[in-house]
Amino acid sequence: MPAPTPSYVKNMISRSLREIVDPSPTKKAKERIWKFFDYQCAYCGKLLRKTQKEGHIDHLSPTSLGGSNHISNLVLSCATCNEAEKLDGAWQEFILRKNQDPEVVRTRIAKIREWQRLNGGPVLDKNKLCEIDRLSELAAAYYDMKVKEARKLRYS
Repeated sequence: MPAPTPSYVKNMISRSLREIVDPSPTKKAKERIWKFFDYQCAYCGKLLRKTQKEGHIDHLSPTSLGGSNHISNLVLSCATCNEAEKLDGAWQEFILRKNQDPEVVRTRIAKIREWQRLNGGPVLDKNKLCEIDRLSELAAAYYDMKVKEARKLRYS
């Protein structure tokens, strides 16, 4: 765990509040994702070894752009695709850039669409997310105030 700096703690406060409204996938859900995608990256097809911690659970639509943690928005990804290449881009466009063979593109998009169809569920209520963002901002402001108080004690 990183050092608990004020900015790290504010981030954790925000994430913990969001977790209440939009919980992270369970261990069972993650296992379903691994099995459905045949232990392969949904984007490039790289075979991933679970025991080596090579796979990532990636958001098709990133949470930073309004995507949720609902299982239908999650796929198995390799580190390269998830951390270095796709980033916050659209997953369909990424698959097109990543794969030159049109049949591979069709197959990968169809697999993800099938996953979404099988796991369609509740869409995250944007109003709830806005309320969580507002609560996070209030909590962060209160935390900032307490950090200033603590710093005064430290230097007095």
